[in-house]
Amino acid sequence: MSISTRLPIARAVALALAAASPAVWAAQPNNDALEEVVVTAQFRDQNLQETPIAITAITGDMLEARSQVRLVDVTAQAPNVILQVNPAGAGNSMRAYIRGVGQGDQSPSVDPGVGIYVDDVYFATITSSIFELLDLERVEILRGPQGTLSGMNSLGGAVKLFSRKPAGEGGFVEGTLGSLNRKEFRGSADFALVPDRLFARISGLSRSRDGYVTRLDYACTHPNDPYVVSGAIGRGNAGPNCKIGTLGGQSVNALRGSLRWIASDSVEVNVIADTTHDSSETPASVLLQSGEFIPGLSLSYQGVPYDDRFVPYGQFRADTVMNDPFVSYANFINPGVTYTPLDVPGTPGSNNGTFYATPANTSDSWGASATIDWKVPDRGAVKSITAYREYETLSGADNDGSPVAILASLSEFRHNQFSQELRYNGEALDKRLEYTVGGIYFRQETVYETRESDPFIPFGPDPFNFPIFDFIQDDTTLNEFYGAFVHSIWHVTDKLNLTAGLRYTKQDKDYTFQRYNVDGRTAFQPLSDPANPLNGRVGNFSGSHTDYRLNLDYQWTQDLMTYVQFSTGFKGGGVSPRPYFPEQVLGFGPEEMNAYELGLKSRWFERRLQANAAVFYNDYKDYQATPDNCIDADGNLLPDAPVNLRSPCGQYLNVADAKVKGAELELEIRPIDGMLIDAAYSYVDFTFGEPKIATAAVIAGASAPGIGKNKWSVGAQYEIPLSSGATITPRVDAYYTPGYCGNLECTSQASNTSYTLVNVRLTYRTADDDWNISLEGTNLTDKLYYLNKFYAGTYTAAQPGTPAAWGLTVRRRF
Repeated sequence: MSISTRLPIARAVALALAAASPAVWAAQPNNDALEEVVVTAQFRDQNLQETPIAITAITGDMLEARSQVRLVDVTAQAPNVILQVNPAGAGNSMRAYIRGVGQGDQSPSVDPGVGIYVDDVYFATITSSIFELLDLERVEILRGPQGTLSGMNSLGGAVKLFSRKPAGEGGFVEGTLGSLNRKEFRGSADFALVPDRLFARISGLSRSRDGYVTRLDYACTHPNDPYVVSGAIGRGNAGPNCKIGTLGGQSVNALRGSLRWIASDSVEVNVIADTTHDSSETPASVLLQSGEFIPGLSLSYQGVPYDDRFVPYGQFRADTVMNDPFVSYANFINPGVTYTPLDVPGTPGSNNGTFYATPANTSDSWGASATIDWKVPDRGAVKSITAYREYETLSGADNDGSPVAILASLSEFRHNQFSQELRYNGEALDKRLEYTVGGIYFRQETVYETRESDPFIPFGPDPFNFPIFDFIQDDTTLNEFYGAFVHSIWHVTDKLNLTAGLRYTKQDKDYTFQRYNVDGRTAFQPLSDPANPLNGRVGNFSGSHTDYRLNLDYQWTQDLMTYVQFSTGFKGGGVSPRPYFPEQVLGFGPEEMNAYELGLKSRWFERRLQANAAVFYNDYKDYQATPDNCIDADGNLLPDAPVNLRSPCGQYLNVADAKVKGAELELEIRPIDGMLIDAAYSYVDFTFGEPKIATAAVIAGASAPGIGKNKWSVGAQYEIPLSSGATITPRVDAYYTPGYCGNLECTSQASNTSYTLVNVRLTYRTADDDWNISLEGTNLTDKLYYLNKFYAGTYTAAQPGTPAAWGLTVRRRF
């Protein structure tokens, strides 16, 4: 963002804050105080400001005001929260981090570090987790380990989505048109089937948008390149202007139905079912730098060097035709340069033929849940949550961004999960003690099948002429856990509360390996030597964990509360999912955390200013990561001769402990009637201790990948009344995302730089609020930025963010 762009925003904020001076506040009537938000983080309805947990709560109306339509969009205004679409090659998945803890690996063998919940139902994978924000009541983001409240795999925190319940009336239809050929339609209808007893709500959306990275046929755009002239780079079926497709396009259709039955004054049943069909393209990806593990490797097996001629923009650009950050020469084709190993290990057999890694990022999913609430007269309340969900995804990747066969994959995930949770909320000691006891059972089965075609990996006796690293993986994860928990709030006095929690979890996970040749039947010898087969081998992790929480809060006044807290959490262990040799199959243990937190929640000036803050210190144990060099079960380096079993390494290990400290501040201000200002700031400092194993992957004193230090956001809107009774509301949002290291070594090629984005929205509402018309602009300054980078040791690919875009939305309420 240029200085000239920053100054108007700064002046606008300064003027708004000046208007928000105590003298002005005191002169305003209290008919426009900040909205009260109710959350259920502690198993019961509580005012956000009276809940002693660091929570960002976003209402459905605020999601609309900020033009946020997918789960990854809410990261902008949430302190110390990163939710981002994973790069091509990681499938239809999301990297999720809170307070420096999370996970970006899509393998089901590696558990998430941030828990994702939909209507109080745990979602087990980061694959297929980029949920549409369809007809939601609110989103709750809980920061810090939620071991006792949410359970396993909420080590960094939890993100919870809550649907609107049927109420018997109302609804809307909405249409949006915008840049990149955006077409979006949403609607919802709420009606009573039996007055006062049975209600239903149906919501749906259809959203599409063209990709913003253009795939070009290199031979078409560079007819004079000597390797095009020689025929080594063949021309494809390019359309006008040499275009063969795009990356980053989206096409999603979703439907949700809710049924609410008030069976009696004490029993309520809510049933929710949803389905989503996502036929989007492979995420946007461009090549920033190219190179080979072994110079001349691709020149030998394909007759084309993999060099910077395919880099169309930036520091390493050697492209003689294009100078565009949104261009890729990826054709998703291996033209038949790999071979099948024979039964004699390492000996090349028949050619594998042409492989097309479809440029898709699709997901078909559905799920259903039934929640029964039973209020037992004079005794408490029982809640039962039964849920089932499944999905199937297909994702293609050609991360090398060129017509050279370097790295391509086509992956499919098939997942199903079932869970049953029971809770009992009660009171004792004349209501001075509130408590919840409960238990949960969870079962997951996930099949991870992929065709991995990576001829640039030098396997076999003659990788220059007969690349053989091309196989099918068909691995199955079975994951099961049980949990039992108790949570209590003791109202010591009218102002002092003591909260204590305890949860026990037992986990059992099996991971079954299968590696086949591309025929899908015979064993892929380099990874499943008959003398030491990988196929059929089952890796197992079993373990149990007990989590604790102790919290003391004091309500100094009706609008000021402080708390101090100790809590724990854990992220499940697993089995290394990507061994290059059977000797690299090794289990890894859970991550654990002891967290200390001091927080404040406050409202000032007749509740026109809300200020919430927290500082924390986390003792982080057994960080999971892939090291540079693999070890055996005794912790010793695997041998590197006569065969190098040590590297490349496909293990996951508990590589080090770390210390994490930070601070967070969230503000909401209504300085004058009709104006709302919100702001957030966060800081996190992640520091590794000494490595636990003999590998160069971890550097003591360094930060973990994917974690930046400072993050901030600010937004402001002002509702301007018109003489007709209608209103016009302009809104502006600016947010800063920090840069971070992309790998453990923090190499410059993998490191991402910070960026600041500005979004605006102008909304017209009729006096009766039946019609809304909104004009929005995202990435207003057309900032070129990258969400993440993928560094393969010799080349760098990156996922560019969406360029400047506009949208016009018309909504009709009824």
